[in-house]
Amino acid sequence: RMKTLLVIECSTQLNWFKIFEGYKLPWGEELRVDQAEWDDISLTSYADSGVQVNLRRANRPLPDSPQNRNRSITVDFILLRSVTRGVSGQDSKNLLLGFLHGNIPSMNSLESAYMCLERPIVFGELKQIQKKLKKEGIVFPLIQQNYYPHHREMIITPDFPLVGKIGHAHAGYGKMKIKSDEEIQDFKSIIAINNDYVTLEPFVQWDFDMRIQKIGRDYRGFKRTSPNWKGNTGNSSVIEDLEVTPVYKRWVDECSRLFGGLDILGLDLLHSKETGRDYILELNDTAIGLVHKYEIEDMSLMRDMALAKLCVYYAPPPLPISSSSPSSSSSSSSTTSSEHKESEPDRQSNVEIQKSDAEKIKELEEMVASLEVNLAKEKKTVKDLNEQISAAKKKKGFFS
Repeated sequence: RMKTLLVIECSTQLNWFKIFEGYKLPWGEELRVDQAEWDDISLTSYADSGVQVNLRRANRPLPDSPQNRNRSITVDFILLRSVTRGVSGQDSKNLLLGFLHGNIPSMNSLESAYMCLERPIVFGELKQIQKKLKKEGIVFPLIQQNYYPHHREMIITPDFPLVGKIGHAHAGYGKMKIKSDEEIQDFKSIIAINNDYVTLEPFVQWDFDMRIQKIGRDYRGFKRTSPNWKGNTGNSSVIEDLEVTPVYKRWVDECSRLFGGLDILGLDLLHSKETGRDYILELNDTAIGLVHKYEIEDMSLMRDMALAKLCVYYAPPPLPISSSSPSSSSSSSSTTSSEHKESEPDRQSNVEIQKSDAEKIKELEEMVASLEVNLAKEKKTVKDLNEQISAAKKKKGFFS
């Protein structure tokens, strides 16, 4: 059966069919690619036949794609590019659990996506990074934040002005700037009719906000200015490139180790207009938005990483070595077969084992080898990966 990669993508404008067009697995096998939003997916996870997925016809199908009809697929790998929970009651956690039940490999991992469903879990991990780096004398300027399980506990609050955030909301939703006791009482009255937790944090008068993005071993920095206190709302914001300093790299490298490893992430910060200090607001995982001018390049990076991971999970086992001695052909062949059987890796188990630094280098080398199949298209990518491997070896095999 042909391997199937499912891209779960929230944006109807991004065409992953085009990004994967013409690509095969390194051993020559064709790869089937499909793309859908959470709302168009239904599934059942069976004990004997895996996860059977039904994809509904898209409201706005991409041109020259199978999205113009209903289809059924068996998923072998997921590229997760959509938030699992959103606004207006959108909650696809049960579908995520179904893929977890079927043990489907994914990027980012489904386990990390599950852990990132709730902001307090992620914030707690960021506090652990802050504690670790403090011992090394490195500042990790995480914003101070209070957590309240319900409105009745909102007695002691930060000084005004402050920002209240309701539940798991993101992208500017469920957030309110609070400047007085009267406003916080109004805010509490809204919380009282919902069953959501709340976080409160100081309001920072910022002149620009930032995102440090990491996709695999590729870093980007962005600086955004906006007339709105919520920088991600409205259409008047301006985005510029930002230098990724060694300190910023260290911060996102530490974040990329969370929850077993995050291949795709974005760390959001505010720059205080009054003090000139940076404040880390939050960590975003697999569904980070892409800046338009780098969109195709970043999608191509994700594609290459997904193909490399497919190699780790599904590459055919090596053939047993034939005996070179005719006189011992029978016994040697038997021994070789037995040894091969004992040494053949269990691919599912390998995925769960944390790879050593040397193994990470080997995995990148295998990624380079697989990309050589498409050398005409990917000369730049191959060159970059070779440079990363060389740099890692010079550092005595250390990889973040």
